[in-house]
Amino acid sequence: MEGKAYEEAPVRFGTNLGLILDIHDSYLENPDSVSEEMRTLFESLGTSQGGGLDDNAKQNVKGMLRLLDEIRLFGHLKADIYPVYKPDIKNAPALDFKSHGISEELLKDVPASLVSPHLGSLYENANEAFNHLYEVYTGPIAYEFMHINDSKERTWLKKTIENQDEVSLSSEEKIELFKLLSKVEGFEKYLHKNFVGAKRFSIEGLDTLVPMLDHLLALMAEKEIPNLQIGMAHRGRLNVLTHVLQKPYEMMLSEFMHTDPMKFLPEDDSLTLTSGWVGDVKYHLGGSKKRTDKGIEQQITLANNPSHLEVVSPVIQGKTRAEQETTDRNGFPELDFNRSLAVMVHGDAAFAAQGVVFETLNLGNLDGYRTGGSIHIIANNRIGFTTEEFDARSTDHASAAALSFDLPVFHVNADKPEHVMRAMELAFRYRQEFNKDAVINLIGYRRFGHNEMDEPSTTNPMLYREVKAHDTIEHIYGNQLIEEKVISKEEKEDIIDNAFKRMREAHDKIDKNDTVIKSSIEAPEAFQEGLSNEEEPEITRERLEEINEALFDYPEDFTVFKKLRQVLDRRKLPFEDDSALVDWAHAEALAFATINQDGTPIRLTGQDSQRGTFAHRHAVLHDSETGEEFIPLHHVPGAKATFDIHNSPLSEAAVVGFDYGYNVENKAAMVIWEAQYGDFANMAQVYFDNFMSSGNAKWGETSGFTLFLPHGQEGQGPEHSSARLERFLHLCANYNMTVANLTSTANYFYLLRRQAKYLNTEKMRPLVIMTPKSLLRNQMVSDPLDAFIGNHFREVIVEEHDKSKVKKVVLAHGKMAVDLLLHHRDNPSDEVVIVRIEQLYPFPDEEIKELLESIENLDEVRFVQEEPKNMGAYSSVLPKILDILPENVKRSYVGRPVSSSPAEGDAETYKRIQQNIIENAMKVQED
Repeated sequence: MEGKAYEEAPVRFGTNLGLILDIHDSYLENPDSVSEEMRTLFESLGTSQGGGLDDNAKQNVKGMLRLLDEIRLFGHLKADIYPVYKPDIKNAPALDFKSHGISEELLKDVPASLVSPHLGSLYENANEAFNHLYEVYTGPIAYEFMHINDSKERTWLKKTIENQDEVSLSSEEKIELFKLLSKVEGFEKYLHKNFVGAKRFSIEGLDTLVPMLDHLLALMAEKEIPNLQIGMAHRGRLNVLTHVLQKPYEMMLSEFMHTDPMKFLPEDDSLTLTSGWVGDVKYHLGGSKKRTDKGIEQQITLANNPSHLEVVSPVIQGKTRAEQETTDRNGFPELDFNRSLAVMVHGDAAFAAQGVVFETLNLGNLDGYRTGGSIHIIANNRIGFTTEEFDARSTDHASAAALSFDLPVFHVNADKPEHVMRAMELAFRYRQEFNKDAVINLIGYRRFGHNEMDEPSTTNPMLYREVKAHDTIEHIYGNQLIEEKVISKEEKEDIIDNAFKRMREAHDKIDKNDTVIKSSIEAPEAFQEGLSNEEEPEITRERLEEINEALFDYPEDFTVFKKLRQVLDRRKLPFEDDSALVDWAHAEALAFATINQDGTPIRLTGQDSQRGTFAHRHAVLHDSETGEEFIPLHHVPGAKATFDIHNSPLSEAAVVGFDYGYNVENKAAMVIWEAQYGDFANMAQVYFDNFMSSGNAKWGETSGFTLFLPHGQEGQGPEHSSARLERFLHLCANYNMTVANLTSTANYFYLLRRQAKYLNTEKMRPLVIMTPKSLLRNQMVSDPLDAFIGNHFREVIVEEHDKSKVKKVVLAHGKMAVDLLLHHRDNPSDEVVIVRIEQLYPFPDEEIKELLESIENLDEVRFVQEEPKNMGAYSSVLPKILDILPENVKRSYVGRPVSSSPAEGDAETYKRIQQNIIENAMKVQED
């Protein structure tokens, strides 16, 4: 083996002694056939009388190779990464020469390049190289990367890590770092002294997080990355707002004093803070800051986040992806990873324990969700609430989940500020090199309890004995700079005092009597205006026909699967035969095309969304001969925006969070998440509760996020029947979103168009559609082409009736309404009229009230649903029905009784019960 080839061997083969023995055989035949380093090695080791390596030589080789790998693999278990309360890690390997049977004297005669090729020019011999590696891998920064499968990544990390200079900043850089740390610490101490017991979730113990983020901005500026998206939980949030987003001290102190912070908002419009009419606690709020101090203009956004610590992680990813994409063209969006970067600050207990972290990490390299690498910082204070590590996780490190995704982990001691900066540099460089996530495990402690009223020593006495005896970071680093003669003791004290004085000056500017405490809270009147349903004359037959023809304009060499082509060809019939009908998927395709033509980009994701769960959509076609993909909606004439559709991973929480975040950042885009079955949305409930429905009221955060949730009783059992309509209706208030359950494909077409129309306006709001399953191809739901021409969305559809003969009004929605229509068609009666409620919220009470008042002989209004009485829409709409019910008119419920389960488990039982409901709902005479 020639020298150059050999030099790659340690990287490729690790502990493979057999390779060394093979090289030795070549050496015995011809010493010149191996590299100079190998000749030196074999001359140092000596050979046995038989010509091979003797047992002692073999042991030295084995030991060298094993120690080399173990230092890289397990150095993190012995590293200096714990400021206090170092854990007792059992069974960690000994990383010394003696335990590996290696002669230290022998190593002094072996070239350093045999330890690692890139160390050959730096050290005299293998002994020095080994000592260097030990210091590198067990110092204040520890590394985990040997698990990574890609040899290019491993090689890059080895060379980068092992060739680093000593961590050292210039005197000016050290002083600036110390000043920032003094501000961080001074801020917390000032609040602790002046607002005793107030919750702030102090950063103390992890103070270096702030300069770490500030340093990242500088690194980004060098690569001209203009946008930083930050997601984090409570701990340290106020400090990040103050010192990274540069929220004035006066504003923060005003919030503690219950005065108006907006009086101190910078007049240069560089800082944007939103707030809803209900508001939220200050350690949930975010903001956006425009900074220019790093050499370029940069926008830094800290996302709003509720108490569910990690749920903001995929939201941040979605916001970042939205910033990276250009959507003002036909086809797929153009993606540029250097337009934005995501940083997620995790709690150590939460990173290890909460499943949405794992789901979010899984998005990292998927086409529909990747952002070119995010930086994850575990703000590791060694404790979760009052729970210590041995009760919180089953792994040595909180970061273990990252290993599943071949991500490097950099563990760093939070009390070593300069090493913390180095760790961020490594993570950023790796992200730029490989466009993958990197994880920094910033290990510190928590100076106070879970909140500032909590006494942690009662539950964690040993930990807090050490914490209370431990100096704060401003003194640790300040004293280091004194020892290095960078500053004097007096200068140190002046810097600390000045940080405190600045807080005092800000405090003095606030009139403590100017309190703002509301006695009642009301939503803005403008927001409570409904969405108008105006006719759309621009939807002409010619326009739809041109679109439809384009959807069949396949490339000449593209072969559509024969059976599928027959299905798709039926979509030509409504334009050829007035009696032919437009089904659900066809109506959707036409709607998407017109929305793209109007300049609105569309993003649709979900499990199997390209085909559609029920094999109905077929938005992406696959050549049956080559497997090549073709997307007809990318070839719509006149389209001014992108159509982006992706099959999602088997994740609901992270994917919903991602797409919600995407829409919050790009409010002009129509972003849709589709559940495979509606009940799958259960796994993402936190995003509906804490973001989608309440984000505007709490934070002033708006979106037009759309949900497609297949819903309907069809005898498929409890878990494939209900999208939990009742949950969404119970979240409705103040016109915060639209909830619909449709029975008409033309209505579906126009509801999608109405949703797109109001995007990026003050009236924008989320849309929840209980989409059908069996109704996808039901002729009762499908409409003729004429219904699509110049029409509008109808919140209520009333069947034709003779007002003078009607006695019973049946209110129903979705599949139940269609079942009733089918029965009524076969069993007509002039005494009953079916009213289809297409929009359940905002409830169309005025339109229904007008109808009820127009029927002179009305004696009963029946509300009919297929869901159990305690589920579905009934409990939400009942008060509204009672408000509009004419005097002396009976009100009744027809449907399943209350139940703890959404549906029956037996298909035949379902049919019998459903038939009973239909017959009872449509009967004219009482039994």
